[in-house]
Amino acid sequence: MPQPLRHVLILLTVLTLISGCAGTRNSYEQLIVAGSDPPIIRMQVNDDVEVLAIGDGFPGWWGYYPAMLSCDPEIAEIRCEEQRSLIPFREPGIVFGGSVCRLYALKVGETDLYTGNQHILSPETCTEANHPGRIHLIVVAPQQP
Repeated sequence: MPQPLRHVLILLTVLTLISGCAGTRNSYEQLIVAGSDPPIIRMQVNDDVEVLAIGDGFPGWWGYYPAMLSCDPEIAEIRCEEQRSLIPFREPGIVFGGSVCRLYALKVGETDLYTGNQHILSPETCTEANHPGRIHLIVVAPQQP
């Protein structure tokens, strides 16, 4: 086999293995209102947006699995589904797959969202003292044309 072709094959193999690494895309960061402290996300009723994409790759998550929690699921609900991305180097991965979590605004109101470890987040302990990754969500009525 010619040397340049061998190098290309090795490079493609390494890139394929790297694309199988565990990773996360924090899509909620793009939704945060600029300059807000604490972070605030504004949505309209019936909106749904991706907030988190998790790739289940090598070497795994080792006891930490990223997640997001809504303190009031009647106002806003987070649903995660198993998926794969056909786009290389994008979470969830092509080879190992993963989860994509979407935030659904159900009715007008305000609630808090918390990010952290799936094994620790729970609605019973929905306070900033227990979960430091707090985001305030404001859901407003849809604007009439």
